[in-house]
Amino acid sequence: MAKKNKIFCVINLIILCNIIYGEDCTPKIAIIGGGIGGASASHYLTDLFKDDVDIDLFEADEIGGRLATLNINNDEYETGGSIIHSRNKLMRHFVQLLKLEDRPSELDMVAGIWNGDEFVFKESFYQMVSLVKLFYRYGLEPFELHRLLTNSILDDFDHIYNLQDDGIGFENISSLLSGMNHKFPEMLEISSKDFLLSQGYSHKLINELVEATLAVNYGQDTDVHSFVGFVSVAGAGSSLWSVKGGNKKVPENLIKKNKRIKVIPAVVNKINYAPKDDGSPEYHVFYNTGKFEDTWKTYDVVIIATPLTHDQKMPINFAGFPENVNFKFAGDYQTTYATFVKGKINPSYFKLEESIDAILSCNPNKTIMSSIGRLTTVEGNNSDVWKIFSRKPVEKNLISKVFLEVDEIKEIKWKAYPKYSTMESSNNFKLFDSLYHVNAIEWAASAMEMSAIGGRNIAILVHNDYKKKCNISQASGLKKIKNEQTSREL
Repeated sequence: MAKKNKIFCVINLIILCNIIYGEDCTPKIAIIGGGIGGASASHYLTDLFKDDVDIDLFEADEIGGRLATLNINNDEYETGGSIIHSRNKLMRHFVQLLKLEDRPSELDMVAGIWNGDEFVFKESFYQMVSLVKLFYRYGLEPFELHRLLTNSILDDFDHIYNLQDDGIGFENISSLLSGMNHKFPEMLEISSKDFLLSQGYSHKLINELVEATLAVNYGQDTDVHSFVGFVSVAGAGSSLWSVKGGNKKVPENLIKKNKRIKVIPAVVNKINYAPKDDGSPEYHVFYNTGKFEDTWKTYDVVIIATPLTHDQKMPINFAGFPENVNFKFAGDYQTTYATFVKGKINPSYFKLEESIDAILSCNPNKTIMSSIGRLTTVEGNNSDVWKIFSRKPVEKNLISKVFLEVDEIKEIKWKAYPKYSTMESSNNFKLFDSLYHVNAIEWAASAMEMSAIGGRNIAILVHNDYKKKCNISQASGLKKIKNEQTSREL
């Protein structure tokens, strides 16, 4: 009889252990936003939890977020993030994992920097001639800046990959940047212009070369903090690539091929904190699909992978939190206009004898256009479509001056990236217990790789936090089981 009781207890122990280790430790996670940040988070969550996770991903528009394309005359063109640096290891990993292809590079394109009156610098079709012209205008400074970027900034930046491989997550931007280099957080507190001046660079280089990269990449000036300034300079280099078929294929395929994800096409309008009786966190996510009234679902963890500043068109309300928890997010996002023109450019408007492929403004307040460049399709084919970046709409009378012929015009307006300064802004990845924010990383710099790193960082935080809670719960549960077993035996 005693032997049967022991067998019965062992069976009960196994059943209860399966409940504790299985059901209780499979988190139900909501991800709000299907851009590269949300896609990266979902991928690494699935990887870290070994598929033992359930994810609902809410996306109000299209998967890909600000990685999007536009159809013009049956060809697709990048409208958002269009370039990836050769040292962006996560984007490279995703492309290889998904068996995507690189888009042919545009090595033969000729660019110039324009101040509204003249070209202060214009490349040649011959690389050696371009280097000589660069030296004649700026001396050794461009080469010294390139060396500083590649041998110092980017080498230190690479440390984040090893840290994330080791399962180390960071709760705020400052600690993440410190993991790369303990001096990086200081770069958020000094403008690009002041930092470069302190390093001995000239006003000419800063006001022309660096200003031009910031105008085209972020629609802003050299008063942005110096960390994003260096990201911008890196984005103007030659070691750049894109994804064939469109960069949006990365988030699309990361999400589509993940069997642990259910995509819910809906607008999330409220997150309600509703802790359980034992005090453990639980959230009600309220959403609207456009077909019915608001409904809600319950989650153990919520990850917000979309901007939270007051100027967003689909704000999220927070309810049920303690009064001392602040959900007011500082800062604004920069409004950028991308105007696509299919036509033939007018070289004489720029005082050129023949057309060049890309014109970058170092004085966008005067030129109106931050940049204008000839596009290739997402398949890498040449075209007669040009993309104009500007801080305000480009009037048709200006387009008629810039182009000799115009077949089609399309304009996209969006909140593309944060307005950068040296003032403190949203810094926390962890907003509350089991509530996280991927897009906090954009206040260091907005780029595809930064969002991918932000998504992976959140996945590590969620995994580490949840497993810690789970282990405590398991230990408590096992203690209870053993006590019950001892009581039966007695």
